[in-house]
Amino acid sequence: MFCPLDCWDACQCKMENGEWKTSEKSSNFLGRIVGEGITPYLCWKLNNYFKFPSEPLPKYNSKNIMLNEALEKLTEILKNTDPKKVLFVKGSGNMGIMQNITKLFFEKYGATFAMGSTCDGLGEEGIIKGRGISLILPTWIIKNAKNVIIWGRNPYVTNIHLIPMIKDKYTVTIDVIETKTAKNSNFFIQIKPNSDFYLAILLAQLVIESGEYKTSDNFEEYKRIVFSYNKKNLMKKCGINNENLMKLFETIKEGAVVLTGLGVAKCKECWKTTWAIDSLFYMLDYFGKSDRGVAFLGSSGYGINNPFSINHKNKVPLWDVNLDDYDVVFIQAANPLVSFVNRGEWKKLKNKTTIVFGKYMDETAQIATLFIPTKDFFEKKDVRGSYFHEYVITNEKCKVKNEKCISEYELTEYLMNKFGYKGLKDENEYVEEILDSDLEKTGYEIYRKKVFDKPPYSKGFFTDNGKFKFLNEDFEYNEKPFEIVTAKHDKALNSQFQRDEKIYVNPNSNNIMLNWIKERIYQNRVVFTINIPENIIYTKGGSIINEFINCKGGNAYYEI
Repeated sequence: MFCPLDCWDACQCKMENGEWKTSEKSSNFLGRIVGEGITPYLCWKLNNYFKFPSEPLPKYNSKNIMLNEALEKLTEILKNTDPKKVLFVKGSGNMGIMQNITKLFFEKYGATFAMGSTCDGLGEEGIIKGRGISLILPTWIIKNAKNVIIWGRNPYVTNIHLIPMIKDKYTVTIDVIETKTAKNSNFFIQIKPNSDFYLAILLAQLVIESGEYKTSDNFEEYKRIVFSYNKKNLMKKCGINNENLMKLFETIKEGAVVLTGLGVAKCKECWKTTWAIDSLFYMLDYFGKSDRGVAFLGSSGYGINNPFSINHKNKVPLWDVNLDDYDVVFIQAANPLVSFVNRGEWKKLKNKTTIVFGKYMDETAQIATLFIPTKDFFEKKDVRGSYFHEYVITNEKCKVKNEKCISEYELTEYLMNKFGYKGLKDENEYVEEILDSDLEKTGYEIYRKKVFDKPPYSKGFFTDNGKFKFLNEDFEYNEKPFEIVTAKHDKALNSQFQRDEKIYVNPNSNNIMLNWIKERIYQNRVVFTINIPENIIYTKGGSIINEFINCKGGNAYYEI
């Protein structure tokens, strides 16, 4: 079976030495989950998964009700609302593909879908500009590489199964903060926040000046952008000295796998950063090779069928949502009151007919008009891919059925019948359809995507003409009096599990920043430490800082 949590590793795991015991208030496993196969050990979150009980009872206006009553309430609400006035919001609390089946009903019904990303969407936008699709680097390429460059990513916290693959290689980490990964690297380059674009341009200047590089259709336009910057100004903008710059340049000329993360894509303009990094390494011929490459968060669905892929008729960018336009908000696997930016807008949920279909009694569930508990991840059949590795893992039901909860498939089936909609297939048919892909079974419940037998992009790119497209837009980023730096916490996932609700700042930071903090954030939530660079607000997760961040469009960015 698989870990369902929304993280890089997509762990293969199994139940060991125990049985399920259920009661009115809890559902506990008397054994443990263990890792196996490609992911032999587990993170803190999955090791402690059963210490965080889910909510097993439906609720209407905070009062416990029976599941059949909850479903009748849901039907009544939907039948008495203009479908376009129903906003469908889905988060990534669960990575199983079958969890998307609810979209089939709400599309037939005519709801409006909030489309966008709280996470990687902005960076992926830049990848798509150059490559067409963001693909993973298969693990065999990472193992073949001589050098590893980790750029804006912290695998010692977020991607622990990468560590055995790189521990004996020469590793360079580029980051704003000296992370655990940086401390375990051979070479750490500390740069200023949101300066990754400038570093990519600076290295591109050196590559072009060396005379050994690869070009594509719009290279001259890219070259003009690269040399529109003064080298000394670039070094100042990213905070790198010449010695470290040349050491990094020698490493990238030698060849490496470049593993970028969300750290390079947190500002409004940072989709150009991922594009600039790709453009740099395309010149160095990193794509389509067996011992080097560049990876952001790759598409987890690439190489498998997705029967729930829909081009919605009614949709709105997630961060352009005006809740005043909607009478009902249906939220699945998300906690907007904590995990979403534009929090002032999402606080309006308290005065809306809000339906939460989820696992935990989180902040949004607590204010919901109607709460419908979903079955535990291990009570359902499902399939998932990964945005780190090339494997597909399936999940069989391994936990006793809870009659007070309902799976995504069961809810969809109920609603389709109530509204007289046709076309829903049997649950097993959908699982078979997902797995009816070019896969090789490599073990119990695990498959390998055969499309990654060859290096990604070895047959070309997914652009209009099959060729890589160089960066053709300049970066328009104005340096700010202070910057926001967010990171993942090893004991939390989005708003789940054990959060770190502090912000970390250097006491020597400028008065503008310190006064801003003093006016907005309770002082008992502020930790002063000289281990953080000056003029940076550093948070592990967005539970506090999301209250003060506003953005527009489909993809979140972290600027004030």
